[in-house]
Amino acid sequence: MGNKELYIYMHIPKTGGTTLKNIIKKQYDRREVWFHMEKDMIPKLEQKKIDLLKCVGGHCWYGIHQHFERPYHYFTMLRHPIDRVISEYYYILERPKHKAHAEVKRMNLEEFIRRFPLKSSNQQTRRLSGNIQNPDVELAKKHIEADFAVVGLAEMFDESLLIMKDKFKWNDITYEKANVTKKRPSIEDISKGVIQSLEDLNQMDLELYNFAKTRLENQIRELNK
Repeated sequence: MGNKELYIYMHIPKTGGTTLKNIIKKQYDRREVWFHMEKDMIPKLEQKKIDLLKCVGGHCWYGIHQHFERPYHYFTMLRHPIDRVISEYYYILERPKHKAHAEVKRMNLEEFIRRFPLKSSNQQTRRLSGNIQNPDVELAKKHIEADFAVVGLAEMFDESLLIMKDKFKWNDITYEKANVTKKRPSIEDISKGVIQSLEDLNQMDLELYNFAKTRLENQIRELNK
């Protein structure tokens, strides 16, 4: 059993995750990183391969650490929840191979919000609290304080990277943006009724985002001292 610390990257859709994964890959040997992780795959890995891992990640939820007998630190990126939902909708429309594309292409944004509540309401809180059906923002905050070395923000991507570089002793953090949603309107072009619906449905995510922003700003101030 390995005893070195394991870094767990929780990739939340449309938060700059593909770009960040490309940065992460530059920090480690390919045997030390495992993305697209699913918990049912972990028991199938040989222990010697698990022991080599330094960073794992994927579209996972809080709690994945329970499958590793190692000290661990989570890290993730959040995005303003209104912008994140809009981006995910248009991203799915652009990707015919996406498993939800066939259904979503027949919907407008308002219908998407109504028909896909797990994608459009408090998804970030759901993931960080580890509860898909019943998100708990206070529990998500506790998990951040206890187990997350860094919770970055897509809107402060470069600053978030500097904190990760410092915490994880990374080297080259240069990057090119990847997997960007190209054909989407700005928030200003979305109807006020839809924006209001998103705000109503994402009260926990909005609170979590502001909590994470304050924490990140404090870490930046500490780094600059």
